[in-house]
Amino acid sequence: MTATTSKPTTFDAIAFRRHLHQYPELSENEFNTATLIATQLNAFGLSPITGVGGHGVICIIEGQKSGPTTLFRADFDALPIEEKATHHHISRHPGVMHACGHDGHSTSLLKVAEALATTPPRNGRVILLFQPAEEVGTGAIAMLEHPALKNLTIDHTFAYHNLPGYPLHHVIIKPQTFACASTGVQIELVGKTSHAANPENGINPTDVMIELVQFLRTLPARYPDAFSLVTVAHVQLGEHVFGVAPGDAKILATLRSDHNPTFTNMKLTIQDKIEQIQRSSHLQVKLNWHEPFIAAVNDTEHYHIVKQQANELGLTVSELKEPMRWSEDFAEFLKRWPGALFCIGSGEDHPQLHNPDYDFPDALIDTASRLFLSIIDSLHHH
Repeated sequence: MTATTSKPTTFDAIAFRRHLHQYPELSENEFNTATLIATQLNAFGLSPITGVGGHGVICIIEGQKSGPTTLFRADFDALPIEEKATHHHISRHPGVMHACGHDGHSTSLLKVAEALATTPPRNGRVILLFQPAEEVGTGAIAMLEHPALKNLTIDHTFAYHNLPGYPLHHVIIKPQTFACASTGVQIELVGKTSHAANPENGINPTDVMIELVQFLRTLPARYPDAFSLVTVAHVQLGEHVFGVAPGDAKILATLRSDHNPTFTNMKLTIQDKIEQIQRSSHLQVKLNWHEPFIAAVNDTEHYHIVKQQANELGLTVSELKEPMRWSEDFAEFLKRWPGALFCIGSGEDHPQLHNPDYDFPDALIDTASRLFLSIIDSLHHH
């Protein structure tokens, strides 16, 4: 009679990803997602560190000899969107869904963890970082300020984002700025209402509101040497009635630029304008910034590393001519350490990011993890 040895169960990446998709959690509330990721890392025999900058998880895998340190990041927060889909792993949390593919990004990195648990890097160390709160622009900074990361020297850092509109498995890359800086700006004008028959008795913000909207819309013309964009997203004046002259107004707009100094200057110009209005009118003016992201700037050497390893795997590489207009808080990692952010195509006809019918293509888990492992091989196995 022959003895049989029990084989350890392998990681079912697709099932894991779909489970995350069914139980999405909003930014800064990702407790269960973080626990699932840490539990899976433990199952691989690794030793994750939890609670890093909120619900962040990091896993450090040491090589046999000294060498470089490479960090890979994946995000895992979801969005406040009601999912509209017919597949079986639809979100079970009403009004919350993984509409950006962070469930797939994290699963790709777990697939890397599974491989490194069996075959650690020959030299140096690899840090796998699972980040919460990317969508609101707070997660990266919170993790970077945590003692587990604050004093580390990182030689290489990489992250990817899936990208609908490009063929499946295409690697999309660009040197220098890859994704724009952006922020939301909210301006509140507080005056005093009056009867519509006697508007002179109030403090009416209408003229200042119109002036500000026009100012915001023409702001990019001041920066001809960089891409800059202001989108006025919401304007509200007074109440929905005929008999009252308005006493307050609100403007919401989004600022974008591919150049961090230009972006900083745009914000300062708005602040100066607000201070000028505060001095010259009888209105009380409140200015608030929301969801701030700096531009993600790729290091040239790391852009070439991604490109070379993608080519070696036989993946098609597409070069962007202009930066992505959306933002990614991996930019904070790139500000501190040299590295590269890139995208992998989700399919030319795939539903767009942040759409209610979006679902991460499972085929990308293998593509992304193979590319990450190829980068590790090139940096740590020589």
